[in-house]
Amino acid sequence: MRNSADEIRRRYADKITREEQDPFRTSLYTGPSTPVQGKKKSPRFNGSFFLFQLMAAVCLFLGAGILFKNDSLQAVRGQEIIKKMYHSEFQFAAAQKWYEHQFGKPLALLPDKQAEPQKELSATKKTEDYAVPASGKVYQSFEANGKGIMVETGKSTRVDTVKEGYVTFIGKKDKLGKTVILQHSNGEESWYGHLDSIDADVKLYSYMERKKPLGKVSPSEDGKTGKFYFAIKKGNAFIDPGKVGIRFE
Repeated sequence: MRNSADEIRRRYADKITREEQDPFRTSLYTGPSTPVQGKKKSPRFNGSFFLFQLMAAVCLFLGAGILFKNDSLQAVRGQEIIKKMYHSEFQFAAAQKWYEHQFGKPLALLPDKQAEPQKELSATKKTEDYAVPASGKVYQSFEANGKGIMVETGKSTRVDTVKEGYVTFIGKKDKLGKTVILQHSNGEESWYGHLDSIDADVKLYSYMERKKPLGKVSPSEDGKTGKFYFAIKKGNAFIDPGKVGIRFE
């Protein structure tokens, strides 16, 4: 009987010692006290590393705040780097294409595609061809504009997407009025400006299939025809839409 009491006291003392040496193991770790032969120890919460990450994040935040309060030359250079990082667009379409190529299913962080259009894309092997956004004739060429073209269409003509992609901008741009920008998986962007209206289904960061309506053209001065602006941008430069196979009448 005495031996049993001594054994209980010894086990209790060992338990207290383990708690003092490793409190996280006692409160958060529910696995066996000793690893089973041939099995790896279960992972446990590392409180020190979490606190280090938290403090590092706080220091970075405070450092950025101090940087923007400083007017020195070095501070201004640092401000420009941070601004550039925040203004750089994330390549949604390119990331989606890479992920599907590697893993064969949509990336959960990106907006889901609709089931039926996805089957249609599989059947057509996701053609790289651009569609014509709207029937019409070019009255201001790329050479004259340097960034895009102006197209004359019929009154209230619908403007469609030229290729599948993600909507990265909806709003007004200087000299372009109401504008929608799509980002495509090959890194290019298609711009649709001078729109009279934008469809309610067009949402920021939503996925758009090829030949889907974006909005309607704005009326011309005489009110008998319509017009809209169209451009293709690759990297930091605009390219002639004719070079990607888009032909107007």
